[in-house]
Amino acid sequence: MGRPGKRSFRYLLATAIARLARRPPLVAADLRRLRPGVILLVRQHSQLGDMVCTTPALRAIRETWPDATIVLVTAPVNVEVVQGNPHVDQVLTYDKRHWRRPARHAALLRRIRGLRPELALVLTSFSVTSAAIALVSGARWVVGPDSLPWGWDVSRHLFSLELPSQVFPDRHAVAHALAPLSSVGITTDDMAPVVIPTAQEQARADVVMAELDLAPGFLVLHPGAGKMQNVWPAANFAAIIRDLDAGPRQILVLQGPADMAVIRELVTALGPGSAARMAPVLPMGVVAALLTRADRFLCNDTGVMHVAGALGVPTLALFGPTDPRLWKPPGTHVQALSSPHRSRDSRGPEFGWMENITVDEVARKWAGLPDRAVGAKD
Repeated sequence: MGRPGKRSFRYLLATAIARLARRPPLVAADLRRLRPGVILLVRQHSQLGDMVCTTPALRAIRETWPDATIVLVTAPVNVEVVQGNPHVDQVLTYDKRHWRRPARHAALLRRIRGLRPELALVLTSFSVTSAAIALVSGARWVVGPDSLPWGWDVSRHLFSLELPSQVFPDRHAVAHALAPLSSVGITTDDMAPVVIPTAQEQARADVVMAELDLAPGFLVLHPGAGKMQNVWPAANFAAIIRDLDAGPRQILVLQGPADMAVIRELVTALGPGSAARMAPVLPMGVVAALLTRADRFLCNDTGVMHVAGALGVPTLALFGPTDPRLWKPPGTHVQALSSPHRSRDSRGPEFGWMENITVDEVARKWAGLPDRAVGAKD
């Protein structure tokens, strides 16, 4: 989010609205003593990995208010990693494109107000949209992060209780997501992210496996990433697959909607004759269901890495410009292999890392991961 100037019309308007809309004040102890029947959670940011890292915060909220009905409003990209979450009773989708379709926008807002939440929580970091959704819900108590780190001095006028939202550059993403809530005593001892595919997603995965003639215990590779600077060269993934082709294990290659170019490079590098199955672009919930039947997973630092980590899949994740101490999914079942150095790259400082991870290093470390399901080791 851009930082508004203190004299900008948008800033002044937001401040005025915030003062008019402010809810009654709370202190942390009073917040924990509340016994709301319905709690509205708003987590609007559209990074799937961040949503997975937020799931321990959902657990903390459930442990604090075990009898409440908890409803989460989130972006479309996040829905499929939370709709099976045991700590949430209902998931609603807020698509920013609704602004261009006022009827849909109004229908969602009516639905949110119809929930009659007593408490609304804006999770993790401040956004104008998330704060607005929390306010229009009609909740008596609205709690959310401090807006100052994001350039807005409005949250103190807006929320019943302001949560700290400072950035901790040395804190793991899971701890970072929980930090605003834990600062007021809403916390959990279980920091493991959770993703649970629904029965419908598992059924769809069964269909995909039948279409691809896959049996449980296959190996999975995902050569793409949402950020191109995080992509290990497709030719290197092809080299790993060629080595696996000589073994007894079935191989599945996953792809996301942004991975068309990478998949084309991979197919070209593989040439004819590979036994690897190429999955179509699938909803993330179906991808998660497929991963529950896999033995091992190889991927770049991208959203599906967090999904695999939450599912307990033995995973080797390849890191370049990002720090695995902050972003590797928790647990020893996920291993990180980082680039040893950067090569000069005209595209910018985040590029030139991934090319320096060797095929031999990846093959050795991935083969050393334990299998989770049935099947012989390669």
